[in-house]
Parts: sequence; structure tokens; C-alpha cells
Amino acid sequence: MHSKGFTLIELIVVIVILGILAATAAPKFINLKAESQTATLQGVMATMQGAAAMVHSKSIVKGNHKLQNSSVNIGDGQGVGGNGELFVSYGYPLANISEWQRLISVDANTFSYRALGGTTGRVVAIYRNDTAAPIRITDPCLVYYEKPSAAGELPTFTLNECI
Repeated sequence: MHSKGFTLIELIVVIVILGILAATAAPKFINLKAESQTATLQGVMATMQGAAAMVHSKSIVKGNHKLQNSSVNIGDGQGVGGNGELFVSYGYPLANISEWQRLISVDANTFSYRALGGTTGRVVAIYRNDTAAPIRITDPCLVYYEKPSAAGELPTFTLNECI
């Protein structure tokens, strides 16, 4: 007798195989949101690094890159007296929210700025609005900038991945 269809054993084997595939593939797709959030922060960090390099090159040209407190003209018509001056420390931008808002433009609906760290003006962070506002520099889902503390030092850019 020839019947058309699948036997119970064949159906069970197919279900087991699909279950194994789902168990191995599902974890990869579950964390896509955190990976995409981290990827957007990587873009923000690259923008911050580019802006800091531009300011540092202007400071080198001006010859004040070894001074703890100075300024460079970034040509935006803002700053003290509307002259376009941006305050720098050892040739790199200060870690002030207002200075970084002038340097880079991030979507205010997606990102926010926050001063972090024990010392005012030492660390500025940019974080995603769809995550909790950071309290410490170790919190997840943020990128932060720490200005150099001496001449010849580089600033630090750190990305804390989203979870």
C-alpha cells in the first residue's frame, strides 16, 4: 500500500532539526538592538575623534598646543563675544557640554550630553536617549571624552558597549 504523506518519525526529525537551528540562531538575533545601538555610538565616537583632531591642528598652527588654557577659532561665530573662539586645554577641546555641542551636531531626539567624572570639565559623555542616563563612566551605552591632563598627552575616547 502506497500512502502519500509523512510518517510520524519523519515529522519528529524535522521538528527536532528546526528546534536545533532555532536554538543556535535565536541568540544571535535577540541582541541586535544592543549591537545597533553600539554601532551608532561608534559613529559618534569617530565624529568626536575627527573634531578633536581638527581643533588640535588649529591649536598647533596657532602655537598654543602646549598651554593648559587657551583658545582657537573654529569659525562658527559663537563663543565668548561671538568671535568663534573655542576653549582648549593642551590643544584639545575642553570636556564641556557647550564646547562639544559647538563641535559636533548630534540628533537631540537620539542622543544627549552629560558631564561625568569627579572633576568638572574633565569628562563629557554622549549617550543614547533610549537608555538610562549614565551616572558613572563605567555605565553601558555611552561614549565619553576625557581631555588630556598634560602637554603632549592625547585625549581619551572610550566606548562602553550597549547591553
